[in-house]
Amino acid sequence: MRTVPAESVPGNAPESGPDKPGRPRYRLVSSATRPAPGAPALDEAQRTVVGHRSGPLLVLAGPGTGKTATIVEAAVDRIAHGPVAPEQILVLTFSRRAAGELRERIVDRLGRTTREPLARTFHSYAFGLLRMAAAARGEPPPRLLAGPEQDLVVRELLAGGADAGGDAGPPELRTALRTRGWAAAVRA
Repeated sequence: MRTVPAESVPGNAPESGPDKPGRPRYRLVSSATRPAPGAPALDEAQRTVVGHRSGPLLVLAGPGTGKTATIVEAAVDRIAHGPVAPEQILVLTFSRRAAGELRERIVDRLGRTTREPLARTFHSYAFGLLRMAAAARGEPPPRLLAGPEQDLVVRELLAGGADAGGDAGPPELRTALRTRGWAAAVRA
């Protein structure tokens, strides 16, 4: 979505009333009406990455060097100039925010939507693999534990180790094994 002045949308005239004289009005307009962004200007190294088709490729680059633009263009190039379907593209990143941004940028450049997410976090992809494996074995899907549940499991494991008299670490730390702080540190 983007915001535009109401008078710039066909069929809308600027309105003012007794309670809001001369005050500008805005209307939300679907971003689908926005033209697809053009391809960025890539340097020679970026064009080499985009054009690479034979096996794995390791790309090392620092902040602000155009890694994301290169990844987006590589995905778009493979889909647009085939023979790769969007469902065959997987871009892995570390955060949900980065995955969302990558998905949005790829879809914007393609000018169409896709059925599968083209970019995922490492965690999301791993969880998806576990779900597929469970389904293939006819088992119920795995369940992600919430933070408090994770803390409880870690605390139970730590307490069990201390109760079993096993090698639970240095004697001076054994009293800490039952504390929430220790469990949170281990979980983190």
